[in-house]
Amino acid sequence: MQKNILSEKFIVTGTVSDQSLLNTRQIQNHCLSNFSLETKIKDDQFWHLEDYNTIPYHQHIQWFQDYIRDHYRADYDRTTVPCVGIRSLVQQTGESINYHNHVNPWDLENSPEISCLYCVSETNEPTYVIFKYDDGRNKHRLWKQEIKHNQFILFSSELEHTITENKNSGFLVNLSTHYQLL
Repeated sequence: MQKNILSEKFIVTGTVSDQSLLNTRQIQNHCLSNFSLETKIKDDQFWHLEDYNTIPYHQHIQWFQDYIRDHYRADYDRTTVPCVGIRSLVQQTGESINYHNHVNPWDLENSPEISCLYCVSETNEPTYVIFKYDDGRNKHRLWKQEIKHNQFILFSSELEHTITENKNSGFLVNLSTHYQLL
């Protein structure tokens, strides 16, 4: 017998090593300094990106993307290539993010295969990403993953996901990066 996997949906979590020069405080400050109406993503097709901000290059973000590339390649023998720009998700107290995914049905070729949320803010109250998925005849399944400081969550870009209400007194800042695979 030979088993062939036809498709795969996944969630991978990890943390950036303390040995890394990556500074989450600098990334958080960079995201917050670019948090404005001008950087909000506007999409004429009403795609669910209204909560995201585009952010420019920053050395520590580059180091994070390098970290993801190197560790993903070492663990899964595939190389991640950044695509569709760098974004941030800044949730103020009481805000949540609605269900959405990162695949643009009008531009599949340029849509990411893997998305990543990287929490750069330190919070006291837990916040979660909830993923919605189907598994064959097991429909409408949910997976709940806590968002923690310095933790990244890599996941299949087609997974519908939401982020629960920020119950902290300060901002919840997540870096959002996206990749295609080689």
